[in-house]
Amino acid sequence: MVTETKGLNSVFGAPSAINLRRSTLLQLVIIFAAVASSYAAELDSQALAAWNDYVASAKLHMQERLIGKSPFLWLDEDPTRRQQLNSGAIVISPVGSSHPLLVPRGLIHHWIGAIFIPGATIQDLCGLVGDYGRYAEMYRPTLIKANLLESSDNEQRLSIVWMQRVLLVTAAFYTELESKNFALNGRQGYMTFTTTRVQQIENYGEKDERRLAQDTGSGYLWRLVSFARFEERDGGLYLELEVIGLSKDLPGSLRFLLRPVIDHIPRQALGTKLDQTRQAIRFRASQRTGTSPLTARERGN
Repeated sequence: MVTETKGLNSVFGAPSAINLRRSTLLQLVIIFAAVASSYAAELDSQALAAWNDYVASAKLHMQERLIGKSPFLWLDEDPTRRQQLNSGAIVISPVGSSHPLLVPRGLIHHWIGAIFIPGATIQDLCGLVGDYGRYAEMYRPTLIKANLLESSDNEQRLSIVWMQRVLLVTAAFYTELESKNFALNGRQGYMTFTTTRVQQIENYGEKDERRLAQDTGSGYLWRLVSFARFEERDGGLYLELEVIGLSKDLPGSLRFLLRPVIDHIPRQALGTKLDQTRQAIRFRASQRTGTSPLTARERGN
């Protein structure tokens, strides 16, 4: 995986201090877990207003990509990205100069990542996206269950139960989202995913498991919007996923102290999802062509 920002190694010091970095990261995660679970939160109206403004701005930038004012694919803004993707890397970066972005009583997390699947087509991607019954298998252990609630020609409404574990931090959610897909032409298209309901599941898997009211809970996640853009080119499929999330803010100086953890969680989650998606599309492409689903490294790229 390739990241265009400083990793944990550069945050914690030289390569010779690996054990110290791991110890420091573990201590930070323990603090993060204690702080995040120590008080209940409610989505603040100011945070929601800032979120709506930010998403509106992101949608305008998305529209610029669609009408040609900006490159359709983020990866084409820097030629080194395509080189990295063609070598089999997953390229991930935060969006904007401040990440996460501090808003009143909240944090906005905006990340983008891209993959390249040699030999794959848009048909393979669409078949994967519509295979809701296998989501839990393809995206385990994070995604637990997915159900199709409604469907029309290019719009779907889904419910998804998912759980995120990062060392000592565990959170489970019931979400409902609207998915829309659009074909720009025979080789380009995009999809949008917007949560319409987010409910944290308290004590998931226990006898006293229950869904909390919307906009209440630990504040790990209040809202989520994603854009997927894809293009058939160079003998395969480029796919990039842009994810924007809203969470609660952390008190005082802890935000600075926990910055490595706050950055690590979305980067890791996006990287895992892109890798799982790449594997699933590669398998579909191999079934369609009757070939073995080789990785880029095995192909000698």
